[in-house]
Amino acid sequence: MELAARVYRGKAIEAIHYASIAVVNEHGELTHYLGDPGIVFMTRSAIKPFQLLPLILTGAADRFGFTPEQLSIMCGSHAGTDRHRDMVLSNLRQAGNGPEHLLCGSHRPIWMEVDNVFPKKGEEEDPARHNCSGKHTGFLALARHLGVPVEDYLSPDSQGQKLVKETLSSYCEYEAEAMPCGVDGCSAPNYPLPLRNLALGFMKLARGYGDTPEMKVAVRRVKDAMTSYPFMVSGEKRFDYDIKRSFPGNAVSKIGGEAIQGIGFSDPLVGIAAKVSDGNFRALEPIVIETLKQLRIIDRIDNYPALKRYEQPPVRNNRDIVTGSVVVDFKLKKC
Repeated sequence: MELAARVYRGKAIEAIHYASIAVVNEHGELTHYLGDPGIVFMTRSAIKPFQLLPLILTGAADRFGFTPEQLSIMCGSHAGTDRHRDMVLSNLRQAGNGPEHLLCGSHRPIWMEVDNVFPKKGEEEDPARHNCSGKHTGFLALARHLGVPVEDYLSPDSQGQKLVKETLSSYCEYEAEAMPCGVDGCSAPNYPLPLRNLALGFMKLARGYGDTPEMKVAVRRVKDAMTSYPFMVSGEKRFDYDIKRSFPGNAVSKIGGEAIQGIGFSDPLVGIAAKVSDGNFRALEPIVIETLKQLRIIDRIDNYPALKRYEQPPVRNNRDIVTGSVVVDFKLKKC
């Protein structure tokens, strides 16, 4: 890990954040890095696009008639708006499931967190508004398709979750034996990857690459779903949403808990993975923006108005007074 950002209060440094970054080219070769590009971290929601692949590969997505928009929310961390909730309920119905089958838990919807709105109708107790509920509808549909007990759909030993781990391991080219299972915030199995391998997965996703015709079709469906319906992956005033709409059809982007991010671009064809060591999200977005600037994917930030606010985000107090800012401070190393 290396110093990547400083947090200022006034003109004085209040905190610092360390990070590691890995950038790979179209050949999967490491081209740029910060800190340790091979460092291993839990991936959290950053791997949702890969967790969706077995649903398509097994034929379950076609059996239940899921549209690209429905697939998009399955690999997203959605904001829990009414529109997101309706899509989750639609996904459940089409596969013969219901909200009672969701084992993701519940929380205050992200859009309410972003807009500082407090629940008035029990929204914080609705599992269909959980940011991971879309992914869970995919897991449940896969269990229905495989004919296994839906109540066990989150068990690491279930047929569906074994397929998910095998697919993640194969696609990101990392040994399954080196991926001990952890429990995610939504209670789903989660696995660690080196940053370089996460970047590799996102480069291949952006490229639409698969080593078999079936995998190529599945990957392209995931990519098309994410780029065509970015709102379902995330939501208004969210970084993944703003990345995708700033690079329409070109970028696949997925953030994960504890400040980890995977991004793939089809032009130029690169994969990027970034991780803030202390898990603080306030440093992740400006670090990613600076990475894109140093890679010359972003030429002038003024040309990307949806991303400008992430470049040097202000720090505000309880009266909404600006007391400081987060300032990036690193230079990518070239291989």
